[in-house]
Amino acid sequence: MSVTVIIAAFEAQATLARAIASALADPEASEIVVVDDCSRDETSACARAASQGSPRVHLIRFDRNQGPSAARNAALAASSAPFATILDADDPSVVRAVVDW
Repeated sequence: MSVTVIIAAFEAQATLARAIASALADPEASEIVVVDDCSRDETSACARAASQGSPRVHLIRFDRNQGPSAARNAALAASSAPFATILDADDPSVVRAVVDW
């Protein structure tokens, strides 16, 4: 199964690396789309560092805050896998539970 993991992130520098690592560790996650919703902290830099250069991780950065729904919709539009799951930037344990259903 090929799944896109969608992570909407707003000022999530403290937790985002763990969420991305969790998604990368899942063999079913063919791509991880992180949307930085115009964070004022280092969320985008954290996402780039946590991706470890993996081509599976894609970063979208909004120029203005649009909220989690818009961030998730942008990630869905950018995804290429036939299935998608949402992973909160502060809760990496969710991806395993959702993808393995």
